[in-house]
Amino acid sequence: MRVICPHCHKKALITSTNELTGTVKDLYCICTNAKECGASFVFTLAYKHDLNPPQRTTLQIAATLINHLQPEQRKRLQVDLFG
Repeated sequence: MRVICPHCHKKALITSTNELTGTVKDLYCICTNAKECGASFVFTLAYKHDLNPPQRTTLQIAATLINHLQPEQRKRLQVDLFG
């Protein structure tokens, strides 16, 4: 992961981190452009959402849906999928 200085837009180094929750961290950073900038700052890194759920979750969703089908609907699904 690359952090860019918000002041001079040069690369910055992550010097330490502080985990706020299991999915949120503060990243303590310092700009590598020491001559012209040298800023130190904190970025917050956070998990936002899935683009594609993990396979296990997908299988759980499918199993739940299948379990809520009527017996005739399950048979029809089985025929449609496996002939």
